[in-house]
Amino acid sequence: MTEPAWVDRDDDLPIDPDVEAVEDARHHPTAPDSDVGRTPWPRLNPKVIAAVFAGGCVGGGVRYGVSEAWPASTQVFPWATFTVNVAGAFVLPLVIVVAADVLARPRYLRPLLGTGFCGALTTFSSVVVTVDELTAHGHAQLAAGYLTATIAAGLAAVALGLLVGRSFAAWRNGLAREGAR
Repeated sequence: MTEPAWVDRDDDLPIDPDVEAVEDARHHPTAPDSDVGRTPWPRLNPKVIAAVFAGGCVGGGVRYGVSEAWPASTQVFPWATFTVNVAGAFVLPLVIVVAADVLARPRYLRPLLGTGFCGALTTFSSVVVTVDELTAHGHAQLAAGYLTATIAAGLAAVALGLLVGRSFAAWRNGLAREGAR
């Protein structure tokens, strides 16, 4: 059975800077037979840290802005938290697919948008705190519905993000192949 055209081999995937230290360690002349010259700490790339920080600032700002514009109550469905978490669940797989399948050298896309922006935008801990608050204020059914809806919508958003990302990658890579002819 042959694989679809959009499936990449591992050796064709771009190397992100957040994994370069791991890759460098694998190709170190003493690895894996010896620990000589190796450190247990990863090398931290300041540009990756800056990308995560910048993305986190923007993602946290967006989350804060949404929660200020759409304040939550312990009496009603927490739409602000639900919306940012589902949006992040859509964006993250889209970023990963585009970084892996479309861009030639997406050096800082994953750390900027994936780890930084989506990491700050979404947080399951806020879902748990909201469920706890709703339950503590006598709204156990609303809490259960919110938790169920968040998980179901999040999984659907991930699937949709993958579908959109893969469709875009197939379209973009098809255009690239036609242009090479």
